[in-house]
Amino acid sequence: MTVTSQLPPVTNRIVEWSLKVAAASLVLMTLITGWQVFARYILNNSPTWSEALALLLMLYYIQLAAAAGVAQGFHIGMTLLLDSAPEPLRRFLLLFGQSMIFGVGITMAVNGVFLANFTAEHVIPSLGVSRAFAYWPFVGAGVLMALFALERIYLILRKGGN
Repeated sequence: MTVTSQLPPVTNRIVEWSLKVAAASLVLMTLITGWQVFARYILNNSPTWSEALALLLMLYYIQLAAAAGVAQGFHIGMTLLLDSAPEPLRRFLLLFGQSMIFGVGITMAVNGVFLANFTAEHVIPSLGVSRAFAYWPFVGAGVLMALFALERIYLILRKGGN
């Protein structure tokens, strides 16, 4: 039994919501990019907002999917050492890996807040919104990654799962 199947219902709902928002953002970004290409080459009148909005949406869906990956454990990993390690070492390596993910999540969240505050007065010209919108996904994903890593640490300590 993997840790993913042991996740509490609230975590599963957060992950499901994150993936749905990420998927919707990806579809919207694709539609915006398609519209921009059509407008540029067919209408000869490219919208000024399309590229900036597509890039902003990309930040959101990448960060949400990355956070979901921490919860579900579907990130790419090299497991040769982990799979061949004796149980005490394996458990240590799992805990160490999740502790590193926790640290990265906290770092992302803290620095994301710093960058959002630092750029709050700057405006993305073609969208007319604060540049801070580009950094809030790092805050949200960092918090989610840290929480999901803590949850996985708890499950590893409780059951020895991965």
